[in-house]
Amino acid sequence: MQEVLEFVLSVVPLNAKRILEIGQTGLREKYLPFNPDCQYVQGQGDTIPLSDLDVIVCTDLTDVQEKLAFYLPHLQPAGQVLLPFANSQYWQHIVQTIEGKSGGGNSYYSAQQICQLIRDLGLVEHEIIRQELPAAQQQAFQQFLQQILPLLHLLQVSRSEFQYLSASPHLIVRALKQPCREPKLLIQTCITAPVGCDRVRVLDPDRFSRTLLNTRVHQVRLGQSIPLNLAAPDECKVFIWQRALLLYPQDIQKQKLLKDRGYLIVAEHDDDPYFWPENADNKFLLFWSSHCIQTSTESLAKHLQQFNNPYIKVFRNQLTYLPPKREYKEGYSVNLFFGALNRQADWEPIMPTLNKILARHKQVYVKVIHDRQFFDALATNRKEFHPFLPYEKYQEILHTCDIGILPLQDTQFNRMKSDLKFLEHAGHGVVALASPTVYAQSIVEGVTGMLYRSAEEFGEKLTELIQNAKLRHKIADNAYQWVRENRLLCQHFQERREWYLEMYSRLPELNEALRERCPQMFS
Repeated sequence: MQEVLEFVLSVVPLNAKRILEIGQTGLREKYLPFNPDCQYVQGQGDTIPLSDLDVIVCTDLTDVQEKLAFYLPHLQPAGQVLLPFANSQYWQHIVQTIEGKSGGGNSYYSAQQICQLIRDLGLVEHEIIRQELPAAQQQAFQQFLQQILPLLHLLQVSRSEFQYLSASPHLIVRALKQPCREPKLLIQTCITAPVGCDRVRVLDPDRFSRTLLNTRVHQVRLGQSIPLNLAAPDECKVFIWQRALLLYPQDIQKQKLLKDRGYLIVAEHDDDPYFWPENADNKFLLFWSSHCIQTSTESLAKHLQQFNNPYIKVFRNQLTYLPPKREYKEGYSVNLFFGALNRQADWEPIMPTLNKILARHKQVYVKVIHDRQFFDALATNRKEFHPFLPYEKYQEILHTCDIGILPLQDTQFNRMKSDLKFLEHAGHGVVALASPTVYAQSIVEGVTGMLYRSAEEFGEKLTELIQNAKLRHKIADNAYQWVRENRLLCQHFQERREWYLEMYSRLPELNEALRERCPQMFS
């Protein structure tokens, strides 16, 4: 059941304002953290809980035709209906039926039955969505297809359609009240960054983009082959290099191939490129041989203008979902959090002050992730260390803490960083005590966090936060509300699709600018 709910969750639009679910599942609880301001109601067909619905999700197909007929007048003209169902055409059901074992029963439906249902209701079939077949089943499924192929020929059944529909135990039909006029978009990304950057810059935005109409995404990792034949003739094509190192001059041919195939070429970069000498060694080829650049901060955008001005767009890092609001327990202990990599130059100036405070306040316990040097420099035994962790575990630990330390020295590299750490702290009810570099642009002093400009000021504010639980909780609550209102991905992700389509529509202009920067791509 959990697997099915995750499948349905991957399809429900994550920017919907009003959703009605016909059925009683755990989908509401899974959906709302990603889009907490959505009005999500579970109905039984006897009352009208909402008007102007964006989405109707039918997780209970009992008498579904009558229920949908009742609710459809309240669906907006641009609204959609999602019908998940157990697939009677699933290949393993067919095998079980042939073998005399249980196959698809009364609670199973075919795609043809569901599509006929929506036509009877006057809806427009938009697409049939399937779960991806697990890799472990691919070989057995292909063998099944070969064995059943003569029967498909005999029955004049399309092999490609049968292959698509029979590969998944569950399918979802997306139906619309009126035909979709939105342009079709394919977003392909080559992910080259280490784990950590890919989630916030590619994986989560792609997960959200998948829920938009006429939007497909495809990802490959560094070292995997890049398919350039995925797009339909009527799809706008975008190819994104995420933190890629393109080698000069040989990789100009890669860019030329993408350009000749009609792609909009986007460079995605979220750190100062000068920090890695290999970028300079290869003449920063990625940036001036791409049509445009997307990045994470205004400071970095200005920095990158030297390579590709004015085709640069800032997509700020956002929280993917809103964690549950903290309920603070009254008590004596205070948990201090620090989690970062390669920050020794940033935390060394405040470490003597921190150790003095730890010596005076025996109720403080320190939780450290990633940075062993920081952990070893703490002059206390009231501490615990965790090496690099999966993101979910990192969040679990952060959620148990009260105060987080976010030091960044004023360097060119640091000035290009984003405020993501503050967003994570705010989302988990942890008060951020931060340097002004980067964080002064987001934190309102004393309201949503605290800023320090010297080791002495760091000590004063940390002491105040340790001693004043009421102040800690007030600041944490303010920061949590600010993130909820301003910095959730559901509030911003559609902007990516709009920008890609705008840039794609300007390809002739962008190609002329690219010809001036990189004439080798046109020879």
